[in-house]
Amino acid sequence: MFVGIRKVLGMLLTLNFAVLWAVPVVIQGQAFRHGLDRIVSPIYRLVDGSSALRRFAAKYVYRRPVHVDYFAAAILSTVGTASLLGAVFAWQIAFGSLPWWLVAIYYFLWVGPGGRNMATAYTLAHREGHLSGGRMYRPWIGQRIGNFFENWLGVFFGTVPYNFSTSHILLHHRLDGGKGDTVYLWDLDRTKSGDLMLYQWRMFRHLSGIASLVEFHRERGVTTVIDRASATLLRGMAIYWVLVPSGILALLIGTGSSAAAALLFLFLVYLQPLFAMSTFLAVINVGQHGFLEFDDEGRHVKHVTSGTILGGYDDSFGEDYHVAHHHFPSIQHDTLSDHVAKERSEWARCHGAVFEKTTIFEMAIMMHFGQFKRLIRKHYVDFAGDLTVDELAALFERRARRREMSYEEYEFRYLPRLRRTVRALVRRGICRDENQAYVYQAHRNLQCDLTLVKSNRAGLA
Repeated sequence: MFVGIRKVLGMLLTLNFAVLWAVPVVIQGQAFRHGLDRIVSPIYRLVDGSSALRRFAAKYVYRRPVHVDYFAAAILSTVGTASLLGAVFAWQIAFGSLPWWLVAIYYFLWVGPGGRNMATAYTLAHREGHLSGGRMYRPWIGQRIGNFFENWLGVFFGTVPYNFSTSHILLHHRLDGGKGDTVYLWDLDRTKSGDLMLYQWRMFRHLSGIASLVEFHRERGVTTVIDRASATLLRGMAIYWVLVPSGILALLIGTGSSAAAALLFLFLVYLQPLFAMSTFLAVINVGQHGFLEFDDEGRHVKHVTSGTILGGYDDSFGEDYHVAHHHFPSIQHDTLSDHVAKERSEWARCHGAVFEKTTIFEMAIMMHFGQFKRLIRKHYVDFAGDLTVDELAALFERRARRREMSYEEYEFRYLPRLRRTVRALVRRGICRDENQAYVYQAHRNLQCDLTLVKSNRAGLA
């Protein structure tokens, strides 16, 4: 019953995306590729190429020179989003409700040309999350404002404050998408629609903060960092789910909107980005982590489980180089070409997930619809050269369908007993502490973990 309910909820989120967001996303993306880029790109290059602006950013905004590259995108996204929000708030206050044509314009501009606006907001919130407490910025910004995109502007892009600097770092990156991560997907067949509806709901719970808070509670006492992160995320959830909505409703009702009109505004302008991004990021994560392979010792093969796109159409400051982002975190976007040269032999050895001239979104779509021959023929970068197109297509189809266990096994048996498994790993001397044990079990095949759980359960009986 629980699985069926979750599928229905995932379907509702998907239907919501299809009705309200698919058209703006598709039209903006296609328009950008077919001419809009010739209008937008020169504006961006003009701002980004300003030596005065870059000197200002280096001296007053960022701590590290490499982050100056973010400044033009940050300015354009902030100004555009602020103008957009100002327009819809002003209309609501002046007339008491939003016409549907204005809502449509809001969604188109929220997505931005080719998806650049929402991509910039999420990329910068993501980057800030890796430098929590405003450490990307000079002290006058970091100490007074902190992570602007993650914790301030991000609420209008469906980002719960502190979600990146807590759950994204301590769950997704610490566990590298493995068991215990709130966006884990290797209990699902990435080519099946029903499974992806379940994943849609899982991603929504992650973005809402609920799933991460539950996982932090499960791991309480493992490290003081996790305990602090739990309190920080709870504060962020209070801001997103209580403080900001209350402020919006108070402003609108206080300026003359009816309660019904204010609630509709809250749903369309404030909550819809969260619903939209739960679908969009579910697809993106499938594209980034959709293939699963084990080595001879049952460990995840990182050059397969985290994908890479070379020369991608929509790359945002190196987000397409996902294996580098997960497993070589010291590498910055300006040195990725050197990293690719060094990793060629590793990709060749394991027939790694490296593609070219596509997007993460397109890869996920081709994966889901079983277009593996097309994916290999048009986009695969074959560093080994020892397999045919048909052999590679069959290999990647197996990787896309491979699961560590069933959804029911993972959700209702493995996760509730995960802390026991972790403690068994420590007790047997396999891991020195529980934190290491969480990482150990996340990156290895199920068989070892199930044996530990069963033996531990027998010992408790």
